[in-house]
Amino acid sequence: MITNLPSIGPRGVQFPSLRFVRYLLFTCLCLSTLSARADIVFYRLPTVKGDVIMLEGTTTVNPGGTVTFTHPKFGKVHLDLASVDIRKAQPLTAQFTRQLGKAGNSPELRMEAAHWALRKGMLPQFYSAVEKTLEVDPQHPRALLVKKLKALMDIPVGDSSQQVSEMRKFVGRDDMKVLQSKHFVLMHDTPDSPKRGKFTRAEERIELLETVYECFLLRFYASGVQLEIPKERLKVLLFNDHQQFRLFCDRLGPDLASASGFWDGENNTSVFFDHASNDRHKALKQVSDDLQGRKKDAIRGRDLNAAAVVRLADALSMLIEVERESSDIEVVSHETAHQMAGNTGLFPRHVRIPSWVHEGLATYFETPNGAAWGGIGAVNEQRLMMYRALERDREHSNISFIVGDQIFDYAKTLGATLHGYGQAWALTHFLIDKHFDKFLTFYRRLGELPPDTFLSAEIINQIFDESIGIDRGSLEQQWKAYMATLKTDIELILEADK
Repeated sequence: MITNLPSIGPRGVQFPSLRFVRYLLFTCLCLSTLSARADIVFYRLPTVKGDVIMLEGTTTVNPGGTVTFTHPKFGKVHLDLASVDIRKAQPLTAQFTRQLGKAGNSPELRMEAAHWALRKGMLPQFYSAVEKTLEVDPQHPRALLVKKLKALMDIPVGDSSQQVSEMRKFVGRDDMKVLQSKHFVLMHDTPDSPKRGKFTRAEERIELLETVYECFLLRFYASGVQLEIPKERLKVLLFNDHQQFRLFCDRLGPDLASASGFWDGENNTSVFFDHASNDRHKALKQVSDDLQGRKKDAIRGRDLNAAAVVRLADALSMLIEVERESSDIEVVSHETAHQMAGNTGLFPRHVRIPSWVHEGLATYFETPNGAAWGGIGAVNEQRLMMYRALERDREHSNISFIVGDQIFDYAKTLGATLHGYGQAWALTHFLIDKHFDKFLTFYRRLGELPPDTFLSAEIINQIFDESIGIDRGSLEQQWKAYMATLKTDIELILEADK
């Protein structure tokens, strides 16, 4: 977004049900090596609705009807064997090795393997495939562009005192601390000591920002498009408390009433809060704390079901932590994509870019809630579901209606806006994956418009048709056929297991 009933557990313990089938894997900002073995675990929570959580990690089935599940970041928990369904999945590292092997000595196929790795968020493998490409073709233009980008990103940015001054004026507080990285300056009021591990919340956030920054630029450079490298550190605000974030949003305007993060183009600043402080997470945390208390009582009283209570308490504690990380990652990847587009010359900030163009790109780059950092162009379950909900509605799910921005102009409710996001995501996903060069021409044409241009639906559609150069009827058929082939990771896993 630019300036986005309780269930009953054991012995009456209440906790809010979680959304059906989520990925809850966070792979240390996609920089760690995945394990040699990948297990997919469908864990059924002991709730009235029987909610199912999908986890990815490693499992060991133990004597006595339990399973030890190891999460790559959050450690181990023990689950009841009767409450899980374990599926095997080939590790991404093995898939990458096989794909690179099939490429043989073809530089183009090796670059395809690099793109595959980038889509999966596997940066070390991406760079390895680029080097492999240059081994067989030292003058490969897109591989050389990646090396050029790597060098450009390593150039020191310099002093950021001006950006700090601008943020202090924007936020209106002198008590916020400043943390700088290679490409970001983060102003925050989060604790200086880590809650777990060795990194503070601010350090975790700035590392995630750097990952999105790098992947955003790589997607374009690896496709032959040289975006501008920001000459200043990008400005980011991070509130520790959700209520402080809400007060700040209220001060800026009513259009931020439902935002969980946003990029303010006028001040060129992204604004976030720690999702551990919102009401939903607090409610879950309270339930978890209550269950931890019951766990101690059950152990002390040697209750017959003490082991089951312990397993449930520990599992819920882990799930809540991953849920918080997941929410943070989704919002940060979305809003940072907005900020990158506005600071790399892709969408100049002085031009009124249609909402579907901005939001389509941001949703293309976002990592879905409940997922690992999925790289770029991951199939977002929520966006795909919203697209499919309107797929047969040819009045609203058609290229003219989306391109003309009516999909957002006519959205009067949050639900309608979410449908708009789904359509913008779907069309952008198709055009970037199938007509990248033509779609970039459309981006460029929009960026060349005078700042005061009134972008009517007719003007936007005309520029779009001139840029894409494909008969609208034919393009509509291509888009619908492409969307029919898109599947979420969960759908692919279930299909492969049949």
